[in-house]
Amino acid sequence: MATRIKQGRASSVTDLGDATVLRTGGRPEAEAEMMELALAHGFPVPRVHEIRTDALVLERIDGPTMGDDLRRRPWRGWRHVRLLAHLHERLHRIPFAGATLVHFDLHPDNVLMSPTGPVVIDWTNGHGGDPASDVAMTWLILATSGGLPGRVLAGVLRRQVGRGVLVRGLDAARAFRLADRNVTDAERARVRRLSP
Repeated sequence: MATRIKQGRASSVTDLGDATVLRTGGRPEAEAEMMELALAHGFPVPRVHEIRTDALVLERIDGPTMGDDLRRRPWRGWRHVRLLAHLHERLHRIPFAGATLVHFDLHPDNVLMSPTGPVVIDWTNGHGGDPASDVAMTWLILATSGGLPGRVLAGVLRRQVGRGVLVRGLDAARAFRLADRNVTDAERARVRRLSP
């Protein structure tokens, strides 16, 4: 029996009851291409079982999101930020479209903490791009859309990766975030004001 398990700003995830989930929204063909490339390079993503016109059938990954884990155990913030930085480093070793594979939405609610390790989901914004902009996007999302806990994590991430990385990537990340129709007006205002 199918059961909806997550409703995001632009997509939903339904458990199909057979160790797979149906993820609607996004750009299914493009996302599948990036996920299959990432998986071929040993990067942790769900396996793609089927590509539909408006959805993907994916391997179901059990476990809470990193965000859920942080809300229950905030003292794990440093550990999780180090993990986010490590996931970026691994991802940015993968060539894609004449550049580097970037996620552009790699924040705690898009990392599932499975029993075998972290798994990165929601590849809607993925593309070939600049690693510094990808890291800056994570920082920007934490700082402008995550409330006080997000701002704290953004500060930790800044210390982890260095201000220079954020400065280099911020203009592209800011432009991308401001163009996202799922971002609220209040978030847009915070994005415009933010500086590393």
